[in-house]
Amino acid sequence: LDRAEPLAKPTRAQGGTVMGLRSRWWNTFFGVPRGPIGRLGARLMLKSSPPFWQAMAAELDLQPDDELLDVGCGSAGMLVDHAAQLPFVAGIDASEIQLRRARERLADRIAAGTAELVMGDATALPWDDERFSAVTSINVWKFLPDPAAALREAHRVLRPGGRLAITMGEAGGAREGSTEGVIDVWGQWQWSDAAAQGLLEEAGFTDVAVSAMPVFSKALLARGTRPAGTQA
Repeated sequence: LDRAEPLAKPTRAQGGTVMGLRSRWWNTFFGVPRGPIGRLGARLMLKSSPPFWQAMAAELDLQPDDELLDVGCGSAGMLVDHAAQLPFVAGIDASEIQLRRARERLADRIAAGTAELVMGDATALPWDDERFSAVTSINVWKFLPDPAAALREAHRVLRPGGRLAITMGEAGGAREGSTEGVIDVWGQWQWSDAAAQGLLEEAGFTDVAVSAMPVFSKALLARGTRPAGTQA
């Protein structure tokens, strides 16, 4: 892609893409790490991600009785470093490279039945309705083939009153005031504040707020709540 295109004209689908060489490389490096390039990308993410985990933990204000799902959990940094006190945590990722490291770091909790890690798709989460009180995701939504479907799945597995906090591309990555997402030259989705808010509200979230995350990349942070009394 040599220019941004509207979200209404998606350029990739699960299992196959029509991305250019640059965006294919970027997806292999940082999106779904695989092969030698992906192993390097996974190591770099492990080093660069702690500020994101810390900011996201502060945003969620996790409580001792929360049960947390991290979508695109990577090496499980969020679950290990900021959710060790929770009674149950889970993560899903599409990269075996990332999950291998995550399983090592959470081995004791997995054996104890207080953690679960699965390889899978954010648009088809393998958990029951209303399983979690909090869902988070960092630097994942911009790589998803169907961000709206993934939001509906996150809404489904949240309990009424449950909180969602995710990053959605970079702040300023799309024209301010635009109501649709775009795909940039790296093959990533980008949203304006208004477009991100609209996408969460369409998925059923309320109390939606969008802002720049206080980290070096100024990721666009979107927060929402599944209303009490709603059904999946």
